[in-house]
Amino acid sequence: MEFKRNNILNMDTTSPDGLQKSFVMREEIFNAGIDVIVSNYFLAGAAFFTERRRGRTFTVMRHPIDLAQSLFHYRKKANWERTYRKDWNLITFADYASSDAYIGNWVVHQLTGTMPWVALTEDHLEKAKKILKKKVFIGIADQMDETVRQLREYFGWKEKEQFCAFNHLHGNPSNTNPHPLIKRGSETWNVLAEKEKWDMALYHYALELFAGQSEMVKTVKLYRDGEWTS
Repeated sequence: MEFKRNNILNMDTTSPDGLQKSFVMREEIFNAGIDVIVSNYFLAGAAFFTERRRGRTFTVMRHPIDLAQSLFHYRKKANWERTYRKDWNLITFADYASSDAYIGNWVVHQLTGTMPWVALTEDHLEKAKKILKKKVFIGIADQMDETVRQLREYFGWKEKEQFCAFNHLHGNPSNTNPHPLIKRGSETWNVLAEKEKWDMALYHYALELFAGQSEMVKTVKLYRDGEWTS
């Protein structure tokens, strides 16, 4: 772990091993003034917090098939990542999507603590929906302007520079990953829709939650500004 600059600590929260090492130093991390911890392991990441050091969870949901395409094209060129897959340069995304190596429904598996090789059911989906509704503030990747607006209102975040968020989203975003897209309704799309059916269902539920968050965010803002009277 190392500080990249003030209040930004570079630590590995993308793997169970990295999280375990971070747990050992979590008091030092909290004392350093870190406000946001990012991890793709929901339950393990949540265990980072305690009764004395509480946290609130937010996520930005992305359509599972869009995400699968982006990750495939990123991982086959990102040789600086531990998940780099040089061998994927020898296959097409359609090959990968139809292979046994493809593991789907990451979000439902993570929210329910279910191993990737365990077959999911409606019960897992319903549990994931309940957790998402009760524990997680939702953002949507295709609606980032509204997502950022709601996050700012809910968490009380302030911009240090005017239009900083807008410029980052629309000016010169640093994390773009251009890649070819498969056609909706194509054979590969349909294969993935079946493999990702539980995450697809959860994503559409997240869209409903996101649509309903606006009123809740408005209430939080009124309360924070001292204007909430009921």
